[in-house]
Amino acid sequence: MRHSKESAMAKVYASEVAMRGGEGVQIHGGTGTSRSTRRSGTSDAKITEIYEGTSEIQRLVIASALLKE
Repeated sequence: MRHSKESAMAKVYASEVAMRGGEGVQIHGGTGTSRSTRRSGTSDAKITEIYEGTSEIQRLVIASALLKE
């Protein structure tokens, strides 16, 4: 059984949540990218929108699956 729709939904959601954390890095400037702060990992959040397929492609997968239902 394939779960393309569900996995695409999870990928879009996770990448959007990660990008919200990345906004904090922009607010805090250089301090946000320092390895000595708690915010250090959020600077890499942008790659989550691209890594497993762009969010736009994932949304197309979701829409296609919904239309087939």
